[in-house]
Amino acid sequence: MAMALVAVEVASAGKYGYRTLGPHMRGKDVRLLQRDLRVLKLPTTVDGVYGKETRRNVRELERRRGWPLDGIVQRKQAQQIKAIAAKRRAKKRTRQVTASGDYRFPVGDPHNFGGASARFGAPRSGHTHQGQDVFAPCDTPLYAAHAGVIKARSFQSSAGYYLVIDGADGTDTAYYHMKKLSWAVVGTPTYPGQQIGRVGASGNASGCHLHFEHWSAPGWYSGGAPYDPLPELLSWDSYS
Repeated sequence: MAMALVAVEVASAGKYGYRTLGPHMRGKDVRLLQRDLRVLKLPTTVDGVYGKETRRNVRELERRRGWPLDGIVQRKQAQQIKAIAAKRRAKKRTRQVTASGDYRFPVGDPHNFGGASARFGAPRSGHTHQGQDVFAPCDTPLYAAHAGVIKARSFQSSAGYYLVIDGADGTDTAYYHMKKLSWAVVGTPTYPGQQIGRVGASGNASGCHLHFEHWSAPGWYSGGAPYDPLPELLSWDSYS
């Protein structure tokens, strides 16, 4: 009987909500729990290990929900957390679609805008900064800021892995220093909030960040010109 129970536990280890989760446990279900905690505004490292940080954030969620404060996620609680997080994600997607101009902030949480050197127009060797840097931990999700079509996708020694989206209004947005080449090939349609990659430090980058550019019509190196995107980014960040 004991061996049978162990077999069931191992078989269900990757299925979030099929086993009780607690300290020192590992697995895909722990990783999914950690992602849901992040959605619920409880910043948690997504590493698949139920460590002190995960337990602390589970206890905070228990406190908010009026559950027993034991830092352990019972199967029923896991199902509830999944449902709450799914509802939060759906609500966020609705806000993204209905927000003014259908734009979405391109970097997941946590993030910051750095100092003066991260701004548009900051001096660089032989040129000026053409975009705004948004700093975030490596592997933080990157999202399409607007609907459009992938215009360029490549690697360049300075920009690193990059992606350019041609918007319906003729303006383009560019995403530099990505962790790796985006899955979205040239010609792929995009929508606001669609994940297009992850934050990295490829190319000539000091630390993990997104170098974000917005180009006027007709677009990126095709007759348009880059302009300061910080006011837009601040606006999008307020509702995304």
